[in-house]
Formats: sequence, structure tokens, C-alpha cells
Amino acid sequence: MLKRALGLSVCFLAISMLALPVLAQEERGKAELSAANGKIVVDYGRPQLKGRDPLTWQTDGSYWRMGMNSMTTFSTSSGLMFGKTTIAKGTYGLWLLKVSADRYELVFNSDTSGMGMAHDKAKDVASVSLKKDAVSTPVEIFTIELKSAPGGGSFAMNWGTFKLSSDFQFAK
Repeated sequence: MLKRALGLSVCFLAISMLALPVLAQEERGKAELSAANGKIVVDYGRPQLKGRDPLTWQTDGSYWRMGMNSMTTFSTSSGLMFGKTTIAKGTYGLWLLKVSADRYELVFNSDTSGMGMAHDKAKDVASVSLKKDAVSTPVEIFTIELKSAPGGGSFAMNWGTFKLSSDFQFAK
């Protein structure tokens, strides 16, 4: 009997260890877009709403690391133009600045390491205004999307009942 119980325990442990990497992968997201000289990639954690309202989490003037666990990063192999704001090719930490109830900015920061728990404004490289739109169906899991458009593309983050987005062009 003890031998059988031990065998079942070992079997359960082995199955659990095999399932763990699959579960961990669901916590990270990756948005990719082909660019003029390679790719644009956003790597981010994917928190869930679980009945909470993300709009109430941030106070005006505060920063959010746009994800969970490790820092959200934005890598581009091409220079980009968000309106008149230039983002040079490279890798950046991404932050969301809540300016006011209806105004948000996407902040590109030179620090890409760690957990993104403390925003260092001195390392900000640029910020871009984001357009806020309501979505018809609430988005449970935080999602970042990159979509192609002629000469560039768009960046969008979706969570809860809102979408924040900005278009960009490939720099010449």
C-alpha cells in the first residue's frame, strides 16, 4: 500500500512539474510586428481583472509598469515616429502615466531591468499621448497589440472597459 501511495505521489509530482512551464507561459505575453529592419517586440506580464477596476488603481500623475512580474519591454529594430516624437531603435522599459481621468501617456524609459516597481523619471527617454476608447466587451486579461498600417503601425493596450492606443510611422 505504501509503495502504491509513493508511486502515485511521484506520478502527481512529475505531472505537476510538466504543467508548471505551461502555466507560467500564460502569465507573459508578446506582441510582435515586422518592421523595416527587423521586428518590434513588446514583452509583458498579463494580469487579470478578477472583478477589479484598473482605472481606479492609478491616481493622476502616477506611473504603472504595464504588466506584472518582470518589467515590460519595448524593442524596435527601426526608428519610430509617434506623431512628432521620435523613438530611436533600441530597447526600452514601458510605463503608463495617468495624466488625468481621460489622459494617458506611454512612457519609454532607458531602464529595462528588474520588476519595474519604482519608476525613475530621470531615465525617461520620451512619452507619447494615448487615445482612450471604451470597448464593448470587457477584456479580462491585460493585452498589448501591435498592428501593421501603411508605413508604420499602431500600439494598443486593452484591459477592462478601455483601450489606450497610438499610431506610429517608421522613421526615415
